[in-house]
Amino acid sequence: MCVKRKVTGIDFDGGYADYMIVGAEAIAAVPDELAPEEVGPFMCAGVTVYNALRNSGARGGDVVAVHGIGGLGHLGVQYARKMGFVTVALGRGTDKQELAEKLGAHHYFDTESGDTVAKLQKLGGARVILATAPNAKAISALVEGLAPDGNLLIPAAPPDPLSIPMVPLIFGRTSVSGWYSGTARDSQDTLEFSGLSGVHPMVEKYPLSEVAAAYEQMHSCKARFRVVLMMP
Repeated sequence: MCVKRKVTGIDFDGGYADYMIVGAEAIAAVPDELAPEEVGPFMCAGVTVYNALRNSGARGGDVVAVHGIGGLGHLGVQYARKMGFVTVALGRGTDKQELAEKLGAHHYFDTESGDTVAKLQKLGGARVILATAPNAKAISALVEGLAPDGNLLIPAAPPDPLSIPMVPLIFGRTSVSGWYSGTARDSQDTLEFSGLSGVHPMVEKYPLSEVAAAYEQMHSCKARFRVVLMMP
C-alpha cells in the first residue's frame, strides 16, 4: 500500500532477465527447500492469500471457506488447512472436488448444486470466506454464509460491483473487506511458512524461448494453475 510503490514490469523494466538491480527493501530470502519454479507463484498469489488469512482474525478450529479453486484458491485451501482451520472449498460443479480434497479441504460444496449458504450455516457459519474467484454475483451470494462477526475477504477484484444484502450484514455484524498482497517481509514469511508446512503451487514450466506458448496457455485459462518461465 506504499504510495510510492514500484512494481517490476509495470513501473520499470526487469523480471525477464538473468540479472537485475532492485532496492534492498524489496527483496526476500528464499529458503533452500523451495524449488525455484515455486517461488514466483508464492510471491504473488501465495503472499496474497497467506497474508490475507493470517491477518483475517480467524483462529485454529474456525470454519474458513475458500471460494474458487484456481491460481489463488488452490493455495488458499492449502494455507487454510495448514493453519488449522476447518477448511471448506467452494467451487462450481464437481470437477474440482477431488483436487480440493487432495489439497486439504475438509468439505467441498458445489455452488451450482444445493444451498451453499445453508451448508455453511450447518457448520456454524464461516468465520472467513476468502473469495478468490472474481465473480461479483457469486461473491455477493456468500454473505449469508458467514458466522456472526465473520468476514467476506476479497483478494481478487471482480470487474462488476458487488450487490450485498444489508440485513444479514447488519444483524450478523459481519463485514466485507479487501486484501492486497504484502511487503517483502510478508513474502519472505510466505516462503518460510510454505517450506515449513509443505504448501506447493501447481505450476506448468516453459523455457523462456517458448514465452509465446506460455502466454497462450495462460490466457486460454487452461493452465493449472500458474505458468512459470524458466531461465536458461
